[in-house]
Amino acid sequence: MSITNTSEDEGLLYLLQAATSAFPTGAFSHSFGFETLIDEGAVTDGESLELCSALWLRYGVATADAAVCAWAWLAADANDEALLGILDEQLNALRITRETRQASLSTGTAFMNAARDAFGGHGLARYRALVGEGACGGHYATAFGVAGHDAGISRHSTTVAFLHGSLSSLISVAARIIPLGQVATQRIISNARPAILDCARIALGTGLMDLGTSTAWFDHASMAHERLYSRLCIS
Repeated sequence: MSITNTSEDEGLLYLLQAATSAFPTGAFSHSFGFETLIDEGAVTDGESLELCSALWLRYGVATADAAVCAWAWLAADANDEALLGILDEQLNALRITRETRQASLSTGTAFMNAARDAFGGHGLARYRALVGEGACGGHYATAFGVAGHDAGISRHSTTVAFLHGSLSSLISVAARIIPLGQVATQRIISNARPAILDCARIALGTGLMDLGTSTAWFDHASMAHERLYSRLCIS
């Protein structure tokens, strides 16, 4: 089916499907360094996970991946293929650890393939072709922004959905390692709603030259992850 010119309700249904952990992106295999934090005892329970994930979302995602998602929506709206390439280059630079960079690219590829088969969409198909040509990298945030535009979803809603999906995936992975119960896991995600909306506001207001992160602690955890004695996650 075509996903252009969708109604508001159809756009909501699209987001409910594409931004959940059930959508096959492989995000369930990535902890973005949180497996290291759990192994080192920095994250041990729901309270510490809630605190650290909020820091990760604000300083590692809001002004980086989420802002790129918002900019990718604008690039798709303007049919600006060069900007899509620039955004992927920026994310390559911001993802300074090998595992987190590869996670962003692998989930992006999986998302593009699944969205193509499930939804279609001209913009995402063209972006996927650009990735194949080497003009774009194929990061998840860029692909999600393009897909949101394809689906006729507002830039704001696309960005909120990206942030919510990113946090939900991380919390679900971390909760599996700690471990936490399902209710406790859902409570953390529910409590994060104000933070998600605040991060969306920040992402939407982040200029192209202001993309960046302040995540030295998480970057160190990501670098140490590949040297853990045992691992459940890829990153």
